[in-house]
Amino acid sequence: MKLVSCVAALALATVAALGAQERSLVVSVHGGGADHLADLQSTPAAYFMPGYNVGASVGVQLNRHFAVHGDFTYTRNPARGASSFAGNDVNRFFYGAHFEARYPLGAVAPFVFVGGGAVTIDQVGIDQFAHTTRAAAMYGGGLFYAIPRSRFELFGEVKGLTYRWDLAGFNRMMYDVTYSGGLSYRLPF
Repeated sequence: MKLVSCVAALALATVAALGAQERSLVVSVHGGGADHLADLQSTPAAYFMPGYNVGASVGVQLNRHFAVHGDFTYTRNPARGASSFAGNDVNRFFYGAHFEARYPLGAVAPFVFVGGGAVTIDQVGIDQFAHTTRAAAMYGGGLFYAIPRSRFELFGEVKGLTYRWDLAGFNRMMYDVTYSGGLSYRLPF
């Protein structure tokens, strides 16, 4: 156990030393569309229409390739079909953390990320189910564009959220997807 602790401390110190010159605080905002890759039920149909998302993240760029971020994403989609809450909108609030890897190619940098957290599901209007919170996985990727001679970056990303929907008589693994454009600001420290 002591050996594992020493190895972990050494690895952390190495990463910190490698990234000391390039480390920065990163603040990002984003917005775009939100959809689902799975319906709640196929026969009779119970599903969500496309909606929208907005969100923000705050993180630390450890070095030019790796970062860790805290993430918040809000989505809203109209419910349709054979459900007690059809005709109402459903909100999802995702909050968690993700690990990001990027590959800088001049002004552009493709990136991928993976993380986890929780999603709170809440119906708008007359409640047909109580709001609830579930564990959720998050994953995705995109492309950064560094604005020349500034600390700003534009980005586009696709994010997947996976969680268990076991509300209002449905029990289904949900695969939500958001597609967003955003702006990041980097503050070296």
